[in-house]
Amino acid sequence: MGIITGRPALPITDAAEGRPEAALATGAFDPHQRWSRLLGGGDGIVYGVQADGALYWYRHRGWAAAAFDWSNGSGLLIGSGWQDFVTVLADLNGVLYGVRGDGTVLCYQRLVSNPDTGDGTWADNGTGVVVGTGFNAFPRIFGGPGGVIWCVDANGILYRSRRINGAFETPQPLGDGFNVARYLFSDTANVIYAVSGTGALTWFRYRDGSGWANGGQPIEIGDNDWFELFRRDLFAGGGNGAVYLIRIDHSTVPGDDGDLVELRLANHETVDTDGGPRWINNGNGVVVGQGFTVERSAGLQGYPQRQSVPAGGRVSVALSTAFSSVTAQLVRVAPGGDTPEAVTGTTTVAGGLQTAAANYRSAGCGWAERYAADIPETWPSGVYAARLTGRFGRVQHIPFVVRPAAPAQDIAVVLPTNTYHAYNGWSGHDQYSEGQEGVQRAISFLRPSYTWLIAPKGQYDLELHSDLELLRWLSAEQIGFDCYTDHDLHTGGWLADYSAVVLGSHPEYFSMAMRANLADYLADGGNVIATGGNQIYERAEFDAAGTTLTFRAADGGRDLFREDYGLPESQLLGVNFEYEGWMTFAPYRVLRDHPFLAGTGLSTGSEFGAHGRNGAASAWEFDTLQGLVGEVPASGVIAQGTNPTARAGAAMVCKELPGGGFVFSASSMTFNGAIRADPVVRRLLRNVFDRALASPAPTSPDRVAAARE
Repeated sequence: MGIITGRPALPITDAAEGRPEAALATGAFDPHQRWSRLLGGGDGIVYGVQADGALYWYRHRGWAAAAFDWSNGSGLLIGSGWQDFVTVLADLNGVLYGVRGDGTVLCYQRLVSNPDTGDGTWADNGTGVVVGTGFNAFPRIFGGPGGVIWCVDANGILYRSRRINGAFETPQPLGDGFNVARYLFSDTANVIYAVSGTGALTWFRYRDGSGWANGGQPIEIGDNDWFELFRRDLFAGGGNGAVYLIRIDHSTVPGDDGDLVELRLANHETVDTDGGPRWINNGNGVVVGQGFTVERSAGLQGYPQRQSVPAGGRVSVALSTAFSSVTAQLVRVAPGGDTPEAVTGTTTVAGGLQTAAANYRSAGCGWAERYAADIPETWPSGVYAARLTGRFGRVQHIPFVVRPAAPAQDIAVVLPTNTYHAYNGWSGHDQYSEGQEGVQRAISFLRPSYTWLIAPKGQYDLELHSDLELLRWLSAEQIGFDCYTDHDLHTGGWLADYSAVVLGSHPEYFSMAMRANLADYLADGGNVIATGGNQIYERAEFDAAGTTLTFRAADGGRDLFREDYGLPESQLLGVNFEYEGWMTFAPYRVLRDHPFLAGTGLSTGSEFGAHGRNGAASAWEFDTLQGLVGEVPASGVIAQGTNPTARAGAAMVCKELPGGGFVFSASSMTFNGAIRADPVVRRLLRNVFDRALASPAPTSPDRVAAARE
């Protein structure tokens, strides 16, 4: 399945002329991201929450056959102010639930008198009725059909809350491991659809009285194309097995992603007992509508004009929002604990929607500055964010790095910001989007991001939030650090002042200058602590302004250091990326004694790192020994992941360098997620940092004098 056929020529009308509800909203939206939410209400009803908060009603009459057939009244404006909600959920019979940032759930019901025109009235004169509270405890909320709200907490535990006697009950835990799913949505009868970590569409069902169907194990009902197909949005029709997605545009130069595709699962309640899914049309998706460009953050979003700002400099934030104004303040994320610390007072800034430039993916959105603040020279280097707050507690954080005006600590942490950008699916397209064969891919930093997030998402996170696990542990250990971005490593000039340079969870993309600067630092006697995996693997180059990164070679192929330049990762780190490790999760096993294991209680054969926020510590993608130049000898491998691959899992190594320095590599993308979950990992990493802190920086007087001798 996954084939899309039947692209029609006629678009759905969006007009609401001549209807009294047209006065409810101005119709302000960016055609590149018109909708912030699309919802299925049963019997073909589709609700669209426009970026400016206007609510529209559509009815897809052709839902049963996945056909392009819409009621005449489709495109009816029925409400406004829906930007106040962090998320909106739809039930049957015209019921909608709005979840505010403060965790309050309001219920609305549209009483439709004519299902062809959409005419009708709102129950309670359109006043929302409070039916739940406390849902802000969950970073991931989905559901609606059948009067059920599903929630996933920061640890991946799934909760269910049913609407009983008019109000939602306290959420009850029903399962775990749901942080693996890339996407979750639901239908009636406690059916949950999940796009798995590998990209397949899977099915779950919870039956009251007997528990999870299939013993709680997912049943695959769609192939691994699902993550590539939708990228923008996925939702259920509501009680009828209809599944809708917004597919990305597969043009070589992508256009807007506005095609609404339907597939229908005829047995959505009985997949387990029927021996598998029964898709109509053999599972071939059909384009049933157009003009449905979606960006869930469209009601409140922004980006910093520069992602690295020096202490004593100025941060500038571009903002687009449906609110006429928001409050803004700066918070310090790290160094610090789990709760960001406010470091400025609040100020009111102008809101309003801004339209993205036509080439926003490669040249940036082009939005004007709405908020700016001076950074005092006394602020410690680290991760900060502009906190933007709209009505009812709707909050958006816009992170950035404050780098030191001059090196101030012994440790420098380089956040793998190039990787954050490579996987930023805002606008539907990233480094890996399909359809762009044979072309290089220029991706602008001047756009909002899904990967620069400071709060947990309720799913595995190998981007900024994963690296915050490391920074917060450093803070707890009172290990001072200065913070930099990949572009700062590209410009260089500061590395030699540090005893150690630390790389984050997934430093996959390096410019040639970044690689050369790190190599020079190691040659001068520096130390590198590499806490991630799939490292220094692919070349990507900055533009002159440092705000756009170009990926891939001129012919569109992967631009790999190892294969295209004869520069394997092991020349610097002692290990190389292993292709076979994708989405496997396992603990490490100690292979030999080493000073870094002091105080851990580990001995040869011991295992550790079985648990973490992103699964086991050796997982997802990792680096091993493959017989390439620069790899550590077998005696340099401290421990190795027990993953079921030909070369086993992540090779945790210590590479001793001729100049007296060393490289430690955890060699796994999920290692940082295990730091605070496993005391053994914490003690081991503390030993690594203690050795680095005992080493003078290459520019220190002692090191300089020793070099002269």
